[in-house]
Amino acid sequence: MLLSELFDGVDEECEVAGLACDSSEVRGGYVFFCLVGGESDGHTYAADALSRGAVAIVVERKLALDCIQIEVEDSRSALSHAAARFYGYPAKRLKLIGVTGTNGKTTTTYIVKSIIEAAGKTCGLIGTNSIEYAGKTLPSKLTTPDPIELHRIFSDMVAAGVEYAVMEVSAHAAALRKVDGVLFEVMAFTNFSRDHLDFFGDMSAYAAAKTSLFSKEHAKIAVVNSDDALGEKILRESRLPIVSYGVSNPSDVFGIDLEMSAYGLSYVINMFDKVDKIKFNLTGRFNMYNTLCAAAAACALELPATAVTQGIRNVKKIDGRFNIINTAKCNVIIDFAHTDDGIANILRAIREFAPAKIITVFGCGGNRDKTKRAVMGKIVSEMSDFCFVTSDNPRYEPPVDIIMQITSGIDEIGKSNYKPVVDRKEAIKEAIEMAGKDDIVLIAGKGAEKYQEIMGVKQPYNDENYVMELAGEFGF
Repeated sequence: MLLSELFDGVDEECEVAGLACDSSEVRGGYVFFCLVGGESDGHTYAADALSRGAVAIVVERKLALDCIQIEVEDSRSALSHAAARFYGYPAKRLKLIGVTGTNGKTTTTYIVKSIIEAAGKTCGLIGTNSIEYAGKTLPSKLTTPDPIELHRIFSDMVAAGVEYAVMEVSAHAAALRKVDGVLFEVMAFTNFSRDHLDFFGDMSAYAAAKTSLFSKEHAKIAVVNSDDALGEKILRESRLPIVSYGVSNPSDVFGIDLEMSAYGLSYVINMFDKVDKIKFNLTGRFNMYNTLCAAAAACALELPATAVTQGIRNVKKIDGRFNIINTAKCNVIIDFAHTDDGIANILRAIREFAPAKIITVFGCGGNRDKTKRAVMGKIVSEMSDFCFVTSDNPRYEPPVDIIMQITSGIDEIGKSNYKPVVDRKEAIKEAIEMAGKDDIVLIAGKGAEKYQEIMGVKQPYNDENYVMELAGEFGF
């Protein structure tokens, strides 16, 4: 592609070999985008990009460099639009479903994918756990990939004959303009609660990032949780056609007669007056909402009701989401819950069927939202019989400091049912040793993650693998 074809109003005819926003990834013939608004200012890396062979740089302010400079108002938005054009606008040849919200995105995307496949269609998936399409499963670096990778994935999906794609769209992705120029068939909203205040500063800015996705620039149809306060705001203010779902408030798609056990849930669903029985292999009221959200998205896509019930039933397991390991010693549940609302939902679900004690192992990520740490400590202490406060991707923070901030919330409410254990493996081992036969050990925060990030190094580690290792070692 010529530079003049990539950017409107640019006359240079040089060939563009690729795009980059990290100067270390620049090769000969690349266009380098000086991104602003993240952890650093990309303009400081422009000279390095040129030394590596960049044929042009995209800037928000002119630099004292002898090169082709394309000045734009927003370099992040420009990158998204350029990536779409460079790969031939592949998103336009897919029916895209986006899922946004604080919790439930991953589970909901897997359910949507299963429903689409039950309808006889091909569907790709992009999210926290992985990227999946045409029989491939690829590792995922971010919840929502950066634009260059995102449109490359879309292009590969189209080449593989994929018809639909469902993806998680994070608030960060909205704020950093990652999906500018992408029009979703459906944008679905799960729920909204405290998270990511390290990035957004306050809840109103975080909410604004979520609600910005429910506009004509981003979606054709909205799917909205009518039982959520921010969902109600979207219902009132969005100009998009909306399919609502819920349990408590009037909705287009709703559920009644919920029944739950350790091994799943069932309820009666009403989809625009089409009534059926839903059976899902994961338990918890929050999973009722996840299945309702996916069902509402299917309605928006005009998929048959039979595909909804069958697709939901076909989901057997989602890695890192309420994964139950039955051992002779106790039952272990592994879940990604890492927000105050998310972990409260998990503990509430477990309490509904737990025959004895709940022992929770959890922590909070380093260099992330600190405001939720004491709050999570209070919630876990109040809803568990005992808890081990441990490390969860401490990154560049001392794990002891994070743990002390969590336990300050427990101390504040006068509880003492906890033990700080810095080493996550040791905390899990002690929790399982403490547990009796009918007790449940909840290991929260990391889910399917395959690493523990410490001082910039992602050391190989997985909660489920470690539990299985212990089971083998101790024969339980």
